[in-house]
Amino acid sequence: MVDDLRLAVSKMTGAERRSFQAEMCLKYCGGSARQTEILFGWGRKNVQLGLHEKRTGIVCLGLQSVNSGCKKWEERYPIVAQSLKEIAEAHAQQNPTFNNPIAYTRLTAAEAH
Repeated sequence: MVDDLRLAVSKMTGAERRSFQAEMCLKYCGGSARQTEILFGWGRKNVQLGLHEKRTGIVCLGLQSVNSGCKKWEERYPIVAQSLKEIAEAHAQQNPTFNNPIAYTRLTAAEAH
């Protein structure tokens, strides 16, 4: 039975996998992620996340789904981004104590536009 469950989980990804792991955790291990890790060999943190998702109803997104898709604004409009950077650098000033290498600017978005 354990091998069948491991095979089933290996075919799933993301939230679907965590949901299944949480179900098995509740059914066979009394909701203990640590026991689930010992019995099935699944990562305890994944099982815990699945239990939290099941309890709250909020599904967490992985980095793959968050970072894939739309490009950043700077990547879509590199010429405009470079122009804005040059405008901001023209208004930038160094901290008077020189204890920090970061330059500051009081330029607002409306002024830059």
